[in-house]
Amino acid sequence: MKKIIIVYGSTTGNTETLANLISDNITEDVKVCNVIDVDLEDIRDADLVLFGSSTWGYGDLQEDFNEFIENFSDDLLSGKDVAVFGCGDQDGFAEVFCEATETIKEKALECGANIVTENLKVTDDPSDSEDLIIQFVSEL
Repeated sequence: MKKIIIVYGSTTGNTETLANLISDNITEDVKVCNVIDVDLEDIRDADLVLFGSSTWGYGDLQEDFNEFIENFSDDLLSGKDVAVFGCGDQDGFAEVFCEATETIKEKALECGANIVTENLKVTDDPSDSEDLIIQFVSEL
């Protein structure tokens, strides 16, 4: 059985909700962890890592995730299957909608990760994105 961990950074709770909705749709055992509480060994031990962050300001990572991304390294992610998800404001910031997910994906790729699917990007209430979540999970 695959070891899966979901690591998220959330300020208002939307990305945490999204992380839990993703977990609810995965049939295997999943550990869901706030980025401020994650143990890097859990990431090293996982077969699949899902990273999630909301996007703030003009394309910025969520504050806690911004600090955490400094831990990304070849040692942590090389050869690791990774997927990325996040929440953003599509109406107010269309040109940088969920840009944080792209930042995470690019950094993971630089560290040798295998990106297994396109980033999941949701706006507003994550529970309104059930079809997108199901599609994302089916591609993991």
